[in-house]
Amino acid sequence: MSKPNDSENELKWQRGSEETPPPKDGREARAERTKKLVADALIDLIDEGDLRPTSKAIAERAGVSERTIFQHFADLETLFDVSARRLGERIVLKRMYIPDQGPFEARLKAHLDEMVYLCQAMTPVRQASRLHEPFSPVLRKALRTWRDELRNGIDRVYESELSAFSPERRTQAVEALALLATWSSWDNMLRNSCLEPEQARSVIEFGFRAVLGQPQPSPEA
Repeated sequence: MSKPNDSENELKWQRGSEETPPPKDGREARAERTKKLVADALIDLIDEGDLRPTSKAIAERAGVSERTIFQHFADLETLFDVSARRLGERIVLKRMYIPDQGPFEARLKAHLDEMVYLCQAMTPVRQASRLHEPFSPVLRKALRTWRDELRNGIDRVYESELSAFSPERRTQAVEALALLATWSSWDNMLRNSCLEPEQARSVIEFGFRAVLGQPQPSPEA
């Protein structure tokens, strides 16, 4: 997106002419497809390392004109909203259902596999969203939703272990586990502690076992 002049204009399109009203032809399905193309183009560019793609770059990737973008998205908030939903759809398609029954070791492995996948998959988008989050209610809401889902997943997958805790301790345990599993913690371990992904995964596993009162694997395991 174009570089803003100040924080108040962070979420406004920067262009030299008035916005052209969208055509009133009643083709809502076509408009929706166009929005998805533009949102997917933004996500793809970010995934490739362009954390602040311009409207021109987005238009070229989506195969539309810049005017089309401005017609369908009044501001960046609108584009962020559609993009967040599109990213959620992409990720959900690749997620697997983790049972809340069965051996702890099997549930832990499956859950860690998914957390690592999510952290790795979301890294480019999370890095980009940090640039806009202070000014974007849409992005802050999306982040809260992801964190709520993370907590709910932990609460469900480890029901057998958490049920032994008092209500207060259970809440503390879920919050501690959610903190371990957030993308921010993952990014800090890789970027600031210089850990490899497998090492970071081991740290998360160590914390999960400790909080849930489960034995740590032997060094040779």
